[in-house]
Amino acid sequence: MSDKYSTNGIHTFEDVVAHLAQRQHQTHSLGRIGGFEWKLGLGKYTDTSFRSSLFCENDNSKVEVRIRYYLKVKNSNEILQEKFKQETLTNLKHDEFATSKPIPLLEVLNLKNGWLNDEKCTVEYGIQVESIQGDDGIRKFNFYEELFDSKQKQNMISFCQEKDSNNKRYLHCHKQILGHNCPHYSDNTSEHHPTLIPDHTAGFDDSEMCLQFAHGVRIDVSTYVLFEMNRVAQSLYLTNASYFIEEQIIWKEYKDDLFIQLAIKDDLSRFLAVLLKKVTPENALKIIRSTFNEGDIDNASMEIKKMIVAKVLYGRF
Repeated sequence: MSDKYSTNGIHTFEDVVAHLAQRQHQTHSLGRIGGFEWKLGLGKYTDTSFRSSLFCENDNSKVEVRIRYYLKVKNSNEILQEKFKQETLTNLKHDEFATSKPIPLLEVLNLKNGWLNDEKCTVEYGIQVESIQGDDGIRKFNFYEELFDSKQKQNMISFCQEKDSNNKRYLHCHKQILGHNCPHYSDNTSEHHPTLIPDHTAGFDDSEMCLQFAHGVRIDVSTYVLFEMNRVAQSLYLTNASYFIEEQIIWKEYKDDLFIQLAIKDDLSRFLAVLLKKVTPENALKIIRSTFNEGDIDNASMEIKKMIVAKVLYGRF
């Protein structure tokens, strides 16, 4: 059944015989799914066969979209319509289609076979975009749509960017996966209220990237972007994303004392421990004094404060 897919429905194409005679492929817009515009198509597959299809407007040859889909050309004869139904998982490059099984064209044009009703043909469809492989070669999750049964099972956590009551954008994650990785969401109730994305610390695209981190996707970005992503992850309580981001920061090389200040300000204790090993207690005190003037020490966690005392007073690390 197509209702097992986040985007599903039934569409009837009209004047099918006339379009076939002119070798015209008919299309119907399905709107934006998984970040792409999608269309439902109907027409000749070869000179002797007929099919329905799904395709997305992806003009980047390096981008690949993984979808689960369902296509069935409706027929009053249930045995026939099930015979040519297609339901599968596939990866689509920018010039590829997802198709139903081809139906012999002569069978379609024979009205006794039930494919056409008053030159109309009805197609049932369902589509779920699972992931998108970008031009960087990294496969990312699709957070733009909920699962088909999310309203019934209350099994999604949603994040909402709200500009105003008429301008809202959502990101959706499976509750069990996010709760396992991020303790803040492990006790989330069955209620389905979206978490607001805080405008002052997080943009929509940055929030999506942090959710990719939280689901184990490894994206290579610059050091300063990592610091920004860490602030976003902290504001959304994505603890495992913060942990991964800090690991990425630690593996890079630093010579600028500014990073000690950033480690204190962003509560990156493991990163601070690495940096403190490279400076003398006197130099650490000098750097920390300048940080203290900015008020970041007062807001630092107790763990960060203990590390500072250990370095300055006892020369540890």
